[in-house]
Amino acid sequence: MFITPMLLQKSDKAFHNAEYISEMKYDGIRLILSTVDGIHAYTRHETLCTKQFPELQSVHLPSDSILDGELIVTNKHGHPDFESIIKRFQTTNERKIQSFQVTLPVQYCVFDILRYEGKDLTKLPLIERKAILDEVIEDNEVITRVPYIEGNGKQLFNLVQQQGLEGIVLKKKDSIYEVGKRSWNWQKVINYQHYDVVITGYRKGEFGLLIGFEDGRPAGLIEFPPPRNVRKALFPIMNQAKVKEDERFVYVRPKIRCRVKSRGLTSNGLIRIPVFKEFLFAS
Repeated sequence: MFITPMLLQKSDKAFHNAEYISEMKYDGIRLILSTVDGIHAYTRHETLCTKQFPELQSVHLPSDSILDGELIVTNKHGHPDFESIIKRFQTTNERKIQSFQVTLPVQYCVFDILRYEGKDLTKLPLIERKAILDEVIEDNEVITRVPYIEGNGKQLFNLVQQQGLEGIVLKKKDSIYEVGKRSWNWQKVINYQHYDVVITGYRKGEFGLLIGFEDGRPAGLIEFPPPRNVRKALFPIMNQAKVKEDERFVYVRPKIRCRVKSRGLTSNGLIRIPVFKEFLFAS
């Protein structure tokens, strides 16, 4: 049984409010875990992925219950590693799946319980659902409850920034679980990283800007289009700076500087899902 998860609104700043709790935001895959008619794992888009994560079969959970949380793989520093969890998710080869249980073990970080032994809990206040979750889940190496604190979002976000983690979530204590809705009762604050780069080309057809670091290393591809006025100003300049092209890209002289925001770097040194923020001009 699948329940479409409640989604978060994006907040620009962390805040302190005694009516809210604060949690860490984990950099993984949103996972709905159901024990209705056996153990079944679903992504937020209802993709069944139970076979990719056999570790979850060993978790002792009450029957006819549904949990909501984030599935992660941690790196050598104990931080969630998004590339590794995606590798686990995309692997269908049974031999590799068995091997990954040792080399890339997953941990299910649970922050909500939506159904308990056949009873719908979504209309209960969040803080009551948290109390039930505390009674139901016993932490181990495969499953753990996401800790939370009362208010203190600013302090938690400062800690997240110091540790280079993804962000925090602020949730109203008395909020019900709004199935399939994006609600201001749940807000996320992302710890974005910012990088100064140069534009080195653009993709033909579908929008995409090639970018590089100022020392000449490739930095990745901006795939989310910036505002129309930015695109309108940018493309005439790039066409004047064109140096060559191939079947996919037009390459330009690396003279246009801009700042992008991102959730960090990939393992091969590229900017992870960069988003255009602003042009940079010489002072």
